[in-house]
Amino acid sequence: MRTFIGGGYLIAMSGKGPEVVSDSAIVLDGSRIAAVGTTADLAPHKATADRVIDARGRAILPGFVNTHTHLAGALTKALTEDVPTFGGPFRIALGMHENIITFEDVYLPGLVHGIEMLKTGTTTINECWWHQPQSARIIEAVGLRGIVAAEIREVDSSKIGFGRFERTWDQRLVEEGIDQAIDLLENWHGKADGRITCRVAPDGPDRLRPETMGRLGDLARKYGVGLHTHLCAVPGENEFMLKLWGKKSIPLLQDLGMLGPGFIGAHCVYMDDEDIGLMVDTGSCMSHTAFLVGKRGYYPPMQKVYQSGMKVSLGSDWLSNDMFNVMRSAIVIARVLYGEVGVRLAADVLSMATLDGARCLGLEAEVGSLEPGKKADVILLDVSTAWANPLRPENLVTNIVYNACGRDVTHVFVDGECLVDDQRLTRMDEAEVIREAQHVAEDVWQRAQPLFAAEGMA
Repeated sequence: MRTFIGGGYLIAMSGKGPEVVSDSAIVLDGSRIAAVGTTADLAPHKATADRVIDARGRAILPGFVNTHTHLAGALTKALTEDVPTFGGPFRIALGMHENIITFEDVYLPGLVHGIEMLKTGTTTINECWWHQPQSARIIEAVGLRGIVAAEIREVDSSKIGFGRFERTWDQRLVEEGIDQAIDLLENWHGKADGRITCRVAPDGPDRLRPETMGRLGDLARKYGVGLHTHLCAVPGENEFMLKLWGKKSIPLLQDLGMLGPGFIGAHCVYMDDEDIGLMVDTGSCMSHTAFLVGKRGYYPPMQKVYQSGMKVSLGSDWLSNDMFNVMRSAIVIARVLYGEVGVRLAADVLSMATLDGARCLGLEAEVGSLEPGKKADVILLDVSTAWANPLRPENLVTNIVYNACGRDVTHVFVDGECLVDDQRLTRMDEAEVIREAQHVAEDVWQRAQPLFAAEGMA
């Protein structure tokens, strides 16, 4: 399939920053980008195209790269953001996932979460949780590009709580998680024409003993894959680590040989100068879940992070997966905290959502920018809306980041396949999936009533 997309505002993210080129075109040939340039220069390609798309009034961008997601989080959407008790969101969400949600419950609601990501412009996700064969199936069905990792824990996460040092270590959880991780690595790595790859995902340093964490580092090295973990994520984590193991989370991971260019730590809220230095020195990456942590009322030390030169990408985590929300939160919350407009600009966060994310995942040779030879992961964004106009092309990036939203995405291509065509899914009936997922969710929530009652939300 050869597709010619012409007449749009091209934002290629090709190493020169987010430059805007008006009246531009891109040619997709099979799963790859064949050519990028002005509409006039690429006009001869129209004659050989199987499909021609008029992109006037559209921005042409690389698909977003979301470096920390949980597809199963669809089952807790809008249920935990306003829980009034301290730590309540974790007791409800993790209590549901640990003790109520089954393997069979995950697929349909997770499919809705995947559709949300795709339709709001995300084409690559870095996914971890348990029941991960379901996530791999969701990624395959929706058409996303995804890195999948079975999240391995050694404790019932719903029972640890903020500031609690007690742990009941459960070796059964470890072995089940490792078995699932190996199953993914051996049966899903490279599947779906290479769209699905795998990592190893320790749940977090405070939810595994050091010897178990080291075992997972060995597993990642054995299979030659990266690591993906929650890190410095909640209040009391480092205090717990110091009390039990004598080291904070990041220095302990460094001692275990787990930090490095293939490592992504999600959240990274409670880092100090030593932690930041270790992340920078080892080339490790932070997935900044700006919108999610902002809702919880805490935030990473981003001014120091940016000044340090640490590799930073963007992640949604769960509940809301529109990367426009994440980009805006990464700017606005940091400005409020530090009183400095220049702490992040629109161009910075658009890079974080595209090429920087690809670099953190080791995929920069394939995705994250629109260049000949790269994967044809492309989105079109309607900029003819009232909220984006009047439109000055020179300020289009700023306009997009501050004023556009995921609902403005009109077309999404992954591997050259048009998965969203004029805002409609091409692979499945979206309304039917949502209806079926609602039935599953209502059954889960009914079984979870004791958790809601305990938080005064029955």
